[in-house]
Amino acid sequence: MTTTELSIAESPAAAADMPTLSTDIPSVAPMHSNGGTGGAADRDDVETELTEMEASANALRKEGLISTADLEKKKAEVERTRKLFRELSPEDRQAIVRRRRELGRQILDRELAGAAVVAVSLKLNHTRLRPLFEQWWPYMNRMSLNLQRFGQSTFSRSELTTIETFLERELAKLEDYVDEQLRVAAAYREQREHEMRAKDDIIFQPTITRPSVDIEVQAFSRFAVRALQVLIKFDQAMDQFDFMVWNGIRDMTDVNEEVTRFLRKFQPLGLRSYTTHLKLMTTVRGV
Repeated sequence: MTTTELSIAESPAAAADMPTLSTDIPSVAPMHSNGGTGGAADRDDVETELTEMEASANALRKEGLISTADLEKKKAEVERTRKLFRELSPEDRQAIVRRRRELGRQILDRELAGAAVVAVSLKLNHTRLRPLFEQWWPYMNRMSLNLQRFGQSTFSRSELTTIETFLERELAKLEDYVDEQLRVAAAYREQREHEMRAKDDIIFQPTITRPSVDIEVQAFSRFAVRALQVLIKFDQAMDQFDFMVWNGIRDMTDVNEEVTRFLRKFQPLGLRSYTTHLKLMTTVRGV
């Protein structure tokens, strides 16, 4: 079993869509929380991310993990990305997101020769989680394998430590968040349902007969499986939200805010995984 077999590169079309980038700078406009792009909300999201990237670069320089020249390079990349995004039309932003989702689906359909995988049955009921899954998870999955194989030959020791620490911290935060969301939503639903039964109120039990995603995927690492579990648990929390909306316990606007909050919380992990994937692929193609 060779290293090349373990980490085959994407198709030429995919390669053309994945330039060599710093691990801190996005090459494309991130997805807005509702699964689309465009508008003032998108500009706010991207501006926040770029500001955070610039602050992260300053922190790395302060800690002596990057040189002054590297700091200036990263700041220049931030400014180029900011300028590029501002000049994009809403149609171009939407096309970028569609292309990234399309490439993500292509990655899902490929098998890597010689790679040890765990088959995971993935079922997501809610449509709003499908773009999140397609746009980020395939890259997170492939990145997690290539980071193990090519991380040391792609990044310096300090860069690799920074990336691994960030990914673990963000994933752990998401796991805690969805655990709490599901626990609180289930408990509140149970309490209100008990109260309604005590008053002989009509209780609706909504179900989803056609899931948004119902597939089997091959996960390359524990990290990738944990990321899937985050999506699955929040989907289960959304099942509880459906019950509450149908029975007048919560307003749909309130639920939308909960979902939007989760999508925003997931984005930093997805974005960092994606840009790390791009950087790793430059090494993979050279093997």
